[in-house]
Amino acid sequence: MELNQADFQLFDREIYTFKQLKEQYSTQEIEEIKADYKKQWQKWKTLQLEVATALPVEYGMQKPKIESWTNGWNLRSHFWSAYRSEDRQRENACLAVLLNKKQFQVYLMFQQYKSEERSGGVEEYNELLAALPEWSKQVAIEHYYIWPQVEHELEDHLPLATYLADSKGQEKLREAMGNRSFQIGRLFFETEAPVENLVAETSKALKELAPLYFALKK
Repeated sequence: MELNQADFQLFDREIYTFKQLKEQYSTQEIEEIKADYKKQWQKWKTLQLEVATALPVEYGMQKPKIESWTNGWNLRSHFWSAYRSEDRQRENACLAVLLNKKQFQVYLMFQQYKSEERSGGVEEYNELLAALPEWSKQVAIEHYYIWPQVEHELEDHLPLATYLADSKGQEKLREAMGNRSFQIGRLFFETEAPVENLVAETSKALKELAPLYFALKK
């Protein structure tokens, strides 16, 4: 499976709400937009299921959560999936995969949405920052980025190598996090497309991030 320009271009639009779409497009045009979304989402779903199969069985991540292409009132501005071990479904921390108009990212995150309904505190999660220098020795660090959870997904995130080499930058990230968390992941940019063998690339990044995820206590 290949990641190509069409995958990114799907989200390159100004309007996402069906109410506004109906004000500017004909019924036929809206149906065509929906058809494009459904087609690309089916590719996304297939990708996630194939990636889950490629992950080690001991991860217990054979059933990723695959977010729908619409929330009922809006088209999504990105596609998103979460990977949690079977025995950690009610925890805030997860591995995730996201695609928007700018980048495809495989990352570790603390899911803030409805976090009060799940277990795992943000303070414990943020302790993983101390593990990054040693963990980073096992990956191609030039492909990894780190950013505060509050930073918009379309912002230019900080390269992990820059973060680790700059103590002031580390302090700045902490300040930007506030009482929230950080995210760290492997990014594939729209400008670099196409990306061949996407299943292998995605599963590889998830495996690289897995030690951080599993370092969190149950």
